[in-house]
Amino acid sequence: MTVWSDCNAKQSFGIAKCNFDQDTKPHRLNLDVGDALIILKETTHWYYGYKQKAKETRGIFPKSYVHLCEYSIVNGEYCIQRTDIVEEITKVMLEWGGIAKNYFLSTNPNFQKIRRKMNELSINRTALISGNLPLDEMRKVKLQATAQIDTGNRLLGLDMVVRDESGDILDTNAICTTELYENHMNAVQRIEKANRLSSDRDSLRGHNKYSHNILLHVNAFVCKFQEDSDLLFTLFDGETHKPISENYVVKWSRTGIARDVDQFDNIRVLFTDLSRSDLSISKMYLVCYAIRIGTMEVKDSTDSKRTSMSIANSVLTAASRKHSQLSVNSNGSSSSTGEYIMRRPFGVACKDLTPIISKPEDFRGNLDLPFIMCEKDTLDGTLRKLIANKDIGKIESKMAVTFEVLRGDIKQIKEDFPRLVHTNVPVARKMGFPEVILPGDVRNDLYLTICSGEFARIAKTSEKNVEVTVCVANEQGQLVPGVMSIGAGHPPIDEYKSVVYYHDDKPKWQETFKIHVPIEEFKQCHLRFTLKHRSSNEQKDRSEKPFGLAYVRLMQSNGTTIPQGQHVLAVYKIDHKKYDKTVANCYMELPATTAELQGTKPSVGGLSLLPKDQLSICVNLCSTKLTQSVSLLGLLHWSAHKERLEQSLNALSDVPGEEVVKFLQDILDALFNILVENEEPEKYDQLVFMSIIHLIETVSDLKYQHFLTVLDVYINESFSATLAYTKLMDVLMRNIRDAITPCEKSADGIELEESPAVRRLYKTTRYLHYVMKFVIRSRVLYAAMNCNADYVDFATRLQELLKMFVDMIGCPSNLLKSEGALLKNLHTVATDLMEVFDEVHLSISIVEILEKFPKRRLTQSKMGCIKDFVETKLFSSPKCRAILLPVFCKHIKDHLQSNDEIAECINIMNNILKLLYRSDVGPTHNDVRDIMIILLRQVMKAAHALDRDTGVVGQFIAIMLGILQRMDAQHYKYFVNDLHQQGELKDFIIEILLVFEELVSPHQKAVFPRDWMDMIMHQNTVILGALQQLSMVITDYFLCPVFDKQIWSNFFQCSIAFLVQSPLQLNDFNDNKRQIVFARYRDIRKDTAKEIRKMWFQLGKHKPKFVPQLVEPILEMSMIPETELRRETIPIFFDMMQCEYYSSRLELESYGDTKHNNAHHKGNFSEFKTAMIEKLDILIGAGKGDQEYKELFQKIMLEYCAAHNTLNVDGTSFVAMVTKLMDKLLEYRCIIQDESKENRMACTFSLLQFYSEVDLKEMYIRYVYKLCALHMEFENYTEAAFTLKLHTELLRWNDTELSPQLRSYRHSNCRTHRELKEALYFEIMDYFDKGKQWECAIDMCKVLAQQYEEEIYDYIKLAELLKRMAQFFEKILKELRHTSEYFRVCFYGCGFPRLLQNKVYIFRGKEYERLSDFCSRMLVQHPQAELMQTLEAPGEDITHGDGQFIQVNKVEPIMDAAFSKFNEKIISNEIVKYFTSNNVQKFQFSRPFRDSTGGGGMDDVRNLWLERTELITQFPLPGILRWFPVVDAHTFKISPLEHAVEIMKETNKDIRQLVILHQSDESLTINQLTMKLNGIVDPAVMGGFAKYEEAFLTEEYVEQHPDDKDLVEELKELIALQIPLLKIAIRLHRQKAPDSLKALHDHLEGCFADMQQHVESRYGRKTCDLKIERDSVIMRRTNSFLPALFDSGNNRLSETSMGSSDSGLSKSTFLPRPPTNSIKSTLASLSFNTNTKGTKHKDKTPAKRRSMKQPRDALSLPVTNSQWYTPPLTTITSTPEKEINTSINSLASASNTSLSGPKTPDPRVLTEELTPKRPLRSEKEKERRLSRPASIATPTASIKTFADTRSLSESSNRNSVETTDSTSEEDIRPPPLPAKTRDSTDFSSLSHSLDWNPSNYTMLNVLSSNTSTTSSSISTTTLTKTSITNTTYEYLEATNFSVQTPDANKPRPPTPPPKPSRHSKHIP
Repeated sequence: MTVWSDCNAKQSFGIAKCNFDQDTKPHRLNLDVGDALIILKETTHWYYGYKQKAKETRGIFPKSYVHLCEYSIVNGEYCIQRTDIVEEITKVMLEWGGIAKNYFLSTNPNFQKIRRKMNELSINRTALISGNLPLDEMRKVKLQATAQIDTGNRLLGLDMVVRDESGDILDTNAICTTELYENHMNAVQRIEKANRLSSDRDSLRGHNKYSHNILLHVNAFVCKFQEDSDLLFTLFDGETHKPISENYVVKWSRTGIARDVDQFDNIRVLFTDLSRSDLSISKMYLVCYAIRIGTMEVKDSTDSKRTSMSIANSVLTAASRKHSQLSVNSNGSSSSTGEYIMRRPFGVACKDLTPIISKPEDFRGNLDLPFIMCEKDTLDGTLRKLIANKDIGKIESKMAVTFEVLRGDIKQIKEDFPRLVHTNVPVARKMGFPEVILPGDVRNDLYLTICSGEFARIAKTSEKNVEVTVCVANEQGQLVPGVMSIGAGHPPIDEYKSVVYYHDDKPKWQETFKIHVPIEEFKQCHLRFTLKHRSSNEQKDRSEKPFGLAYVRLMQSNGTTIPQGQHVLAVYKIDHKKYDKTVANCYMELPATTAELQGTKPSVGGLSLLPKDQLSICVNLCSTKLTQSVSLLGLLHWSAHKERLEQSLNALSDVPGEEVVKFLQDILDALFNILVENEEPEKYDQLVFMSIIHLIETVSDLKYQHFLTVLDVYINESFSATLAYTKLMDVLMRNIRDAITPCEKSADGIELEESPAVRRLYKTTRYLHYVMKFVIRSRVLYAAMNCNADYVDFATRLQELLKMFVDMIGCPSNLLKSEGALLKNLHTVATDLMEVFDEVHLSISIVEILEKFPKRRLTQSKMGCIKDFVETKLFSSPKCRAILLPVFCKHIKDHLQSNDEIAECINIMNNILKLLYRSDVGPTHNDVRDIMIILLRQVMKAAHALDRDTGVVGQFIAIMLGILQRMDAQHYKYFVNDLHQQGELKDFIIEILLVFEELVSPHQKAVFPRDWMDMIMHQNTVILGALQQLSMVITDYFLCPVFDKQIWSNFFQCSIAFLVQSPLQLNDFNDNKRQIVFARYRDIRKDTAKEIRKMWFQLGKHKPKFVPQLVEPILEMSMIPETELRRETIPIFFDMMQCEYYSSRLELESYGDTKHNNAHHKGNFSEFKTAMIEKLDILIGAGKGDQEYKELFQKIMLEYCAAHNTLNVDGTSFVAMVTKLMDKLLEYRCIIQDESKENRMACTFSLLQFYSEVDLKEMYIRYVYKLCALHMEFENYTEAAFTLKLHTELLRWNDTELSPQLRSYRHSNCRTHRELKEALYFEIMDYFDKGKQWECAIDMCKVLAQQYEEEIYDYIKLAELLKRMAQFFEKILKELRHTSEYFRVCFYGCGFPRLLQNKVYIFRGKEYERLSDFCSRMLVQHPQAELMQTLEAPGEDITHGDGQFIQVNKVEPIMDAAFSKFNEKIISNEIVKYFTSNNVQKFQFSRPFRDSTGGGGMDDVRNLWLERTELITQFPLPGILRWFPVVDAHTFKISPLEHAVEIMKETNKDIRQLVILHQSDESLTINQLTMKLNGIVDPAVMGGFAKYEEAFLTEEYVEQHPDDKDLVEELKELIALQIPLLKIAIRLHRQKAPDSLKALHDHLEGCFADMQQHVESRYGRKTCDLKIERDSVIMRRTNSFLPALFDSGNNRLSETSMGSSDSGLSKSTFLPRPPTNSIKSTLASLSFNTNTKGTKHKDKTPAKRRSMKQPRDALSLPVTNSQWYTPPLTTITSTPEKEINTSINSLASASNTSLSGPKTPDPRVLTEELTPKRPLRSEKEKERRLSRPASIATPTASIKTFADTRSLSESSNRNSVETTDSTSEEDIRPPPLPAKTRDSTDFSSLSHSLDWNPSNYTMLNVLSSNTSTTSSSISTTTLTKTSITNTTYEYLEATNFSVQTPDANKPRPPTPPPKPSRHSKHIP
């Protein structure tokens, strides 16, 4: 048995490291990689626990799949124990992951950017977790990660994180508001900086902008080497042709690598101390001198060309190292072995660095330095040639170097670039001082350049090969070792040997090297130059001795060093025989330079002057210890030369700055000694004082500002003049006194130029702070020595000095510069004076100085002084702050009022608030009070007045919030009392509430960017605290005795706006942000809601004043999705109800008075109710509220209502009504964005009904126009018109002024009921016109006409209206109009919206929309729905399931009984057919079924029943929607006999209508009449009404069904009544039949005669009211229409021979019919009407079009009206095949005659443009139409479908998705096509191009007399070809068989799109 044990604490949290999925096994917990797991129990191999994200699911999982982690619990959640930055990266990656996924799915262009950042963050996180990073590297990675996080957050629009410099997140609660704002600004700048390109990104640290460095790395040198060489690299000034820096020496071996092992793969140097001016030289070069180390002549060597492309690839062997070290010394001298070696010129390389320095990023790789040999030229000459680029030929040799510019001092560079600049990188300094001399930079370098020489030949015939050897010797002439250097990277040398030029008496060396002699030895040392001839013969060279000597002293006799510049040295010949080497310094007695010779020729033992020889050198001293200034030395040694003291003091100003700073401390000591010890104070004190000022001025210069530290150190540590303070103060006061004494003026009163005293005072005040430092330090030293004696005297003198400062400011003289300097230094002086003077008195003096300034004088300096004072130690003292702060605040207020120095004021206030937030500055309560009293209102006004686009608004708001943050209850109390006494309390409350409201209002531009989450939440915390304090103030001062509604209203408005602001809606945030906000700031909405509720209930009797006004804000507040908050606020609504209910009806009576007089109660809460409904609509529409809110509102309000006796009934009713409204509004909000327009319109209609019920006219009208706009969006003009009519019903026909609720934004200029109603009527008429509902438009016209005629008598308008009315009447008859089709739609399943669930609707189809198209549209609108294939009612599994099922079928409208007036009247079909499908509320559909109880077989007509369903909609269609729900439905059965009676009635109506049409319009062709007559009198297959006779008109049937006796009689009557109608029709046919149809007509008459005899003999003779006389017929317009009811007639079958069908279901002549699927006869030989008597060539297309729209199901074939599949039917009796063939063949001959007639015109193609009124056709329909063959008769006719004989036999299910109102045996077997003959007018070849459907015309089946095998095959082809075409419209014109010339002036009506075959089983 497995034993489970509890886990220990350390093992209770882990992370899944692998997927685990074992669903098939019990108790398993599935894991995904990365899941956080809480472990509860464990066993040997398994853990038991749950996932942190799914706590409810628990299970077991393997131990091996889990990585255990250390954890901490934060807010109840387990978190891995990691560093803060790792934890932050983890949360950020989780947050970014979801956003990145959405970016990827939406192909957002930022996806790749955020993906890269996530990858980088992941790498950084791995590095941080690894624990392998050192601290400095970890800091760097951390900063990189935070930069990635911040830039990524900016990219994704997430909140900005506020950090400190190290990247840690700031604790926003530990800093003040202004500091928080500054940190946000810094964060913005940091992020912008991080977003820049890396090339523009500097290090986070600030670099020393005065120091520049160049790092050089030598990579390769490609040249032919035969001997070792020294390569000397230096930076060179191309303008002055002088080197800038020291040399860097690379010892290159003949093998092509470095000789020095330390330089192996490390040939790099750092050139330092370069200034900006150095880098800005127009031409700076990197120069390399190559000096060969070897013999005079180059030895031939077998070595080939050496190449060193990469030093790293070379290996230095031990032998080569030894050779490099021992063969040649570094100075080029021979080694101890006496090897014959000298330094010879080899070549020069150089590169222009100017473009590289300006754009270093463009030169990242190797740089090539071209190298040329010297040949016979000097190194300097070769360099000049290379720079000038003259005569250098082809350059084959070059160097490869890498070059990088680094900024900062050497220490900073080593920290920032440790990889580049490590400890052993040589440093080549600039041969001069850097731009800024650092105090610790001790330097004593002498750079000596051997320039040139001139040497006479003497005894030699050729020029000498001169070598100069330089060494440093002491006074005894002994060599000083190791003090010379030829460059960086080379060890010190004892002596320097120059390059030897072959046979050159005047060599130009220009060789520079460094001499570094210790300071203590410098005075005794000199330079000795030895000249030697080097022979090219080694043996001779060994015997050569130096021929000359020169020297120069380093220190002159006056104590200064050798002067800068060039010196020409005298050369003395060495006579080795006489020269005494034991006296090494004998030459010291000789003149050193040619200038010292003065024409003499001195000599000494063995040394004599060579008058023609000389040696030129150049000296450059860089020393911080030695000086070349005589004046400086005179001052330093003043005591020895007191007579020159004044001269020395005056000369100090001429000493260069470099010399001054080098000897700063010595000079200061000397000056203060002079000041204290001089015996003539009147003469010397002022001079010394000004010298001290000059010294301070020099040190303060930008170049030497680093020496200010040295000066400070001197004052604090080295200064010792204890008595100096009295003299300094005396001189200082004297200078002030002299300057403020009125100066001399010119004669015209104008002051002369600035006096010396004024200039002196300016200098004094400019450096006053250092003067006072000396004074204070002197006094401190004196007091320490003398126990603070004479303090009173000192304090008095100091007070006098401060008083003189005040006098100086008040002086009328122009001392602005001095005053400005005083203000600049005053804060420093005051801070220092705190050490020796009382701080309170000092503060008072400072205030006096500041107050003495006039208002507009030196405002900038004054504010700068105040700013500096805030940062001083003096201001940190509470006593001083109490004196200074009010004055500072007053100055700030004055400037804010004058809008002056705003930025400085902001900085000062920021600094003050930051200081007051500190804990080390003592108590701050009174300071906050002072700021509050003086500045708060001014800051508020400034913030409110400034434009939000200005940058300072945020700073002002931060300052205001900072002040409020520091205010406590006592502050508010004090502040309110102060304002109340001044009478400004109300203004302040209004101002601050307004500022708060604007801060949080979404309608104002935000002060802080939306991603400043910390700043915004901090702001909200401060505002909440202020609101809580203000609520008490308002309650105390503005409730009683005087109630101020405005303040209370502002408070509610502000607090609610604050509460509903988006930054407080935690529910809208992601989990990470929600946790952060809650942890730092908690959910402050609850506190705000409690405050609002408290204030509401404190209103007491004043509540009714706010009831309608506060409904919306409190409603919005209560909708915040926080349950506790909702519970707090919803009860306020019940209180509002009570307030209004119990309020008085009398305006003057207060709320409280009604309690004593119940008779005055208002007794309702109508205003609250109206406001509630209106605001609910607005707020829920804006996205507020949810289902949970609705339920909570209902629950709480019902509880309150139930507990209240009076409001029990009304309140409960109100709550129910509001709950219902919320339900509808929530549904509307959910659906209004739905793609389904039906859903959107239904929701809108639902709300429309609701507002109608509650009688809210304004809301009702609002939704009327919303619904109208929806209809217009989808071009539902008819529905839009009906919708607008709703508004007119609220208006009256009078001139009453419109109330605001009834106004229309569409007609804003209408002011009265009549104006608006009239305007709406015309708009409605326009919509009816566009929707082709002219009858409705006429009704509107009639109402308007009555007004014009009988009310306002405006006959002009009436005339115009009648004209328009006439157009409407004309359009009814002339314009093409589609008859609407209707569909029953059932929505089953709970997956639909609630308004659709399990409901049945009747939809009005679009124009030309068929059932298949309608089904497709429904499925597009409901893509999740499934179309049901049967009409069976679904079970509960469907109706109660979550799916979506749609059931669709076509229904027929039932004409309203009110239109029975059209019965038995001869009226145009166009007039009547409108009423068949409009204004209908009843609909029906039928389904056939078989019942064998009738006798006979199953196919017997007596067994064919119909199940008919009648539906009643809620409102008539069309209406304000295109659909309405079914409110009632009942189903009943139609017996076979009733079916037969219906069919006979319809047939008689069809015949009657045809006769009327032909009598009224002679131009109509008789094709349809022919087909109809042929189908009735000669029913070849179906048997006509003979089937009914056999089935029902028998004695047997009557005996079996005695209840059907009346129906039997009615059927007999109908058969009898058909004979007179047929008689008139045949007579009419005889009159109009052309000659070609005479044979056919004769046949018809023969058949009719037999029929008439049969019927009259059985049922008697009947008469008819129709007459054949033309004059008696009711006149119709010429182009009348043939009714479309015959378009379904077919072949020779009698339309009454329906014994085996359900054709009794055929509808009235005027009812629209669905596409027929009965078997249609085919077209063979056609008879074309060539009669031109009546028509000429007049186009009848419009007439035909309209007639085509007639219903085609009267006397129709079996399934004419069915769209549901029916069982296969079999013919009960049929005409023998022989008879069929005979009858068809008998017609063929007549047909052939017709076709060959001479009058038949040639076919013409109708090319007229379609009428623009034709409705647009979808692309699918266009494609379908274009694919059809062309028409014979007219392109506008449509081909009706030839039904496939299989169609009926394929289904026997009565519930299949087709339903019918008639069936026929024709559907079983199609008749054969008649034979065709071809002649000149034969169009049978066009049979495949027919654009009209012959299946609708009965007569066409009898136009062929016989059928041959060939014609049969042809007919089969035709059937196959055309049967796939769509039967789209019911109104095909059968009279257009004659090919006529179209009327060119008449536009052809549009061709309707095709419809699919009805028998197609596929329903999209």
